[in-house]
Amino acid sequence: MEVNEVRAVGNLVRDPEVRYTPKGTAIAKGTLGINESYTNADGERESKVVFLEINVWGKSAENFAKLAKKGQEIYIAGALRQEQWQDKESGQNRSKIVATAERWQFTQYLAKDAPAKTQQQGVTR
Repeated sequence: MEVNEVRAVGNLVRDPEVRYTPKGTAIAKGTLGINESYTNADGERESKVVFLEINVWGKSAENFAKLAKKGQEIYIAGALRQEQWQDKESGQNRSKIVATAERWQFTQYLAKDAPAKTQQQGVTR
């Protein structure tokens, strides 16, 4: 059985940036900071932040870049993808895992100057 599904809730660590492919398809890139809390071996509560890069495609990307702001809590659902490239300076092959958000929505209003209305968008490619 093969499953490639990711769901996450986190806060945007910066405003999303939108770019366009040569064929004119919008892609918005952002990063979620996901707080993880746990109890360590000494019984003390600790927390750390996991950063997850996300891509949103199509019309949804334009809406995401327009509406989502740094600090807002966002829910995403989608799939994991591996991006690969060659480093221009060293020539070494590089890769990273990125979540492609097929759906996203605001979970609450957090960012200053952002719309208070809850939004939900789907991806169309």
